[in-house]
Amino acid sequence: MANLQLSNVNIKYDTAGSGTPIVMIHGSAVDGGTWDNVVPALSANHRVITYDRRGYGQSTHKPVRDHRLHAADLIALLEQVAKEPAHVVGWSSGGNVAMAVAAERPDLVKSLFIIEAPFHGLRNMNWDVLRTLLRLKYQQLRGHPEAALIEFLRFGTGLTGGGNSYDNLPKEEQETFHKYWAPVLAEWDPHFFGVMHEHISMRAIASIKLPFTWALGAKGSPWIARLHDNVKRKAPHIKTVLIPDAGHLAHIDAPDAFIEAVQQHCQSTQNAP
Repeated sequence: MANLQLSNVNIKYDTAGSGTPIVMIHGSAVDGGTWDNVVPALSANHRVITYDRRGYGQSTHKPVRDHRLHAADLIALLEQVAKEPAHVVGWSSGGNVAMAVAAERPDLVKSLFIIEAPFHGLRNMNWDVLRTLLRLKYQQLRGHPEAALIEFLRFGTGLTGGGNSYDNLPKEEQETFHKYWAPVLAEWDPHFFGVMHEHISMRAIASIKLPFTWALGAKGSPWIARLHDNVKRKAPHIKTVLIPDAGHLAHIDAPDAFIEAVQQHCQSTQNAP
C-alpha cells in the first residue's frame, strides 16, 4: 500500500486503473480491503482509490471517537492523492464521512454515492438501537469486547425478513470483522462528533448540490431506510437506488448489482462540473 503522511497518522491507500477518480470510504469493523471484490470492475474506467481509515488496517492509530478526524483525512486524500474532483463512494459510517466532506469542501467532490449511511442515528434512535447499545455496553463492561462487537454486527446487518447478513457469512469471513472491536466500541460511545454525525446539520446535507445517489439494500434494516427517508424529505433531489438481494453489506451481498449501480451513477454524472 502507498502512504499518505499526515501530521499524526500515516494513511495507507491503494490505487487501481486510470481516469476520473473514485474514492471509496469503508464503514466500521472493516478496512479498505472490503472493496477488493468490486475494484477490478470499477477500475476498468476509473482510477479507484481505496484506503484504510485511521484506526483500521494499516493506518495504525488509537481508536477514534471524533469523526471530524476521518473527514480531515478524506480531505487530505482528495487533495493530495486524487488531485481532482472525485466520485466519492461511502458505505455505512463511511457514507457519513463522505457527506460531511461534500458539505464542507464541494470543490473536491464530483459526485456522491452513499450506501446505507446511519446519518443522525443517535437522535433518531428506536428501541432496537437502544437495546443493541445496552447489550453492547453490557458485554463491554463484562470484559467481552468481541461479544460486544457481534451485538453491533448483528444489529447493523439486520435484514427486513429477519436474521442478519453477518450470521449468513462463512465463519472465516465473520472473523475478519473481529479484529476491529476496539475502533467499533469507541465509535459506539454516544458522542456529538461520533459515528452518527450529529454535529452535521440536516440543512448542510440538504444544501449539497452535487450529483447525489443514496443506495439502500433492498433487504436491509427498516431503521436505516428511515434515516434515509429523513434526509430525502429535506433533500428531494437525492436519487435513491435499491440494491436487490442485498442488506447492509450491499457490496458483499450483491457485488454485481452494486458495481452496476456505481457505474450507472458515474456515467450519469460524467458531464457534471
